[in-house]
Amino acid sequence: MTPAKFHPRKCLFVNREIQGRLLARTALYWMLYHGVLWMAMFLYRYAEHRGAVQAGAALRPFSDLYGQFVNEHFSMWICAIAILPIVLWDLLKFSHRIVGPLVPFQRAIEHLAAGEKVTEVRLRHGDLLFDLQTAFNQYLSSLRTMKFDPNTIESDAEMTAQTSDAPIPTVVAELIELQLAEELRQMDVEIQAVCAQDDQMTPSRSSAEQMVS
Repeated sequence: MTPAKFHPRKCLFVNREIQGRLLARTALYWMLYHGVLWMAMFLYRYAEHRGAVQAGAALRPFSDLYGQFVNEHFSMWICAIAILPIVLWDLLKFSHRIVGPLVPFQRAIEHLAAGEKVTEVRLRHGDLLFDLQTAFNQYLSSLRTMKFDPNTIESDAEMTAQTSDAPIPTVVAELIELQLAEELRQMDVEIQAVCAQDDQMTPSRSSAEQMVS
C-alpha cells in the first residue's frame, strides 16, 4: 500500500502533550549540557591557575579570573542559543512524522466507536508508523468480512430467535423450586412439632380424668 503524497499537513504542532514535552525536554537538556560544559571549562582554567600559583605565579582574585574566562568564552553561549531554534525546529518536523499519523488513527477509532463507516487509513509520504497502518487496515478488512459473512449473520439471527422465544431461565426455575421445597420442609417440621405437643398433653389429660373419677 503506497503512502499518500497529496494534501501535506500544514500544522506541524499537532499534539501539545507529546511534542510540547519533547521540545521542552530537549531544550532543557541542551542548556544543561552547555552549562555543565561551561563549568567544566572554567574549573579546568581554575586548576591551571592554581598550578601556576604553586609554581610561583601571582595569585589572582577569583572575580578577575572568572571575568577573564567569560570574556574569552561567552561566544559559546551565543552559538548555543543561536543553534537551539534550529535543533528544535528539526525535532518538531521529525516528531510530526510520528505524532501526525496518530491523528487519522484516532479519528478512525472514534468513528468506529460511534458506529460510523470508516475507510482505510492512508499515511502521507515521509510519515512513520506504516506498520501500524497495515495492521489497522487489516483489522478494518476483518471487520467488514465478519459483518457481511452469511454464516455469521445466520448464527446471530438464530441466537436472537432463541433468546426471544426462550422460557424462564433454568437457573431461576431451580431457585423457585428450591425455595418452595424449603418452605414445605419448614411447614412439615412445624406440623410434626404441634403433633408431638398434642401427644404429650393427651396422657396428662387422661390421668387427670381418672383422678377426678
